Amino acid sequence: MNPGQIQNVTPMPRPGDPSPGEDELPDGLSGQSSGHVTERDRNKSRVMALAIASLVHVFLFVLLAWLVISNFEDDEVELVLEATGQTNNPSIQKRSFAKKVTEDKPAPPSRMAARTIISNTASPVVMPEVVEFNDVPAFGADHGDGFGMGGFGDGRGGARFFGTSGGGNRIILVIDTSTSMNGNCGEDGIRALRREIERTVSSLPAQASFNILCFGNDVDGFASQPIASNPGNVARAKEWMKAYFINKKRGGSFDRTRTSQFGGQGRDDKGIAYTPFPPSSVSSLRGTSGGSRMDLALVVAFMQKPSGIFLIADGVPGTQLGGRKLGNKQIVDLIQAEARNIYRNGPMPSVNCISVKGIGAEILKEIAKRFRGKYKAVDPAKV
Repeated sequence: MNPGQIQNVTPMPRPGDPSPGEDELPDGLSGQSSGHVTERDRNKSRVMALAIASLVHVFLFVLLAWLVISNFEDDEVELVLEATGQTNNPSIQKRSFAKKVTEDKPAPPSRMAARTIISNTASPVVMPEVVEFNDVPAFGADHGDGFGMGGFGDGRGGARFFGTSGGGNRIILVIDTSTSMNGNCGEDGIRALRREIERTVSSLPAQASFNILCFGNDVDGFASQPIASNPGNVARAKEWMKAYFINKKRGGSFDRTRTSQFGGQGRDDKGIAYTPFPPSSVSSLRGTSGGSRMDLALVVAFMQKPSGIFLIADGVPGTQLGGRKLGNKQIVDLIQAEARNIYRNGPMPSVNCISVKGIGAEILKEIAKRFRGKYKAVDPAKV
């Protein structure tokens, strides 16, 4: 070694000297350890960032789902459920689509009603049809309209009788059986009337009920209350009607009503049952008499709480009280007063009135007007 040169020589450790600390490690070894610590920290940072991002995504997803559900419940999709097209101002009801799906239940299937007589019960009263008055006799021009679809006229249940429709599902037919009907209707007209009665009651839906009231001096009821419109009862009604409109000149023995002839016994000479309704059966009409008692028949019909009444007649009532004949207005006032007393403040059934050849049009139009029904004139022989 030259004397002028200075060399860095690391002295050799001596026995007993302490080992060099970490801070005292050579530069190369110290840098390698520092590199390992930095990589581990980076891995920890990546894991932490991934966890935070996942939490943020979950939170956003939950928030979005909550907003969607809240808006679906709050925003109602409006559906038109009902619109009555028979008036100028249709009534429209709206409901939430969500509520409709969850709340609506299918209607139970219809079934044949039991063959029982319903007593002292009233069916729900449907809204009456729009009042229509036909002042011009329509001799069967629209008879049969709707029979191809079951005989219903207003889509809400009911019947169709000589072209007038409606009445709901608890129907009463009020038939004039006075002796004048034979002459005014003729044999063909009486046959048409029988067919129309049968067709009307047989066209009623299974859940409906009906009754027939025939009037002359008194009133006969096919039943004491409306009964189920099943095939058995329809066949019985057809047979029951055969006793009426018999021409005495041709050997017939029947006169006006069973009640008049058999004294209210409840069965005729052939053993066929009927329900007698003489004037004494209605407190407000006790002491009255006369023929063609449509007033008595209508009051009896109201007492049976129908949803609709169909009346056919060929004249005006001959109602007398104390030997004095009542006028048309007095008779209609009496009918209306009794109806109000029966129904109190509730809605009364509609009464559709049919005149044979326009006879008795004045009183029949007034009855139809007061009871929100329809008036029509027909010639049964041309139907």
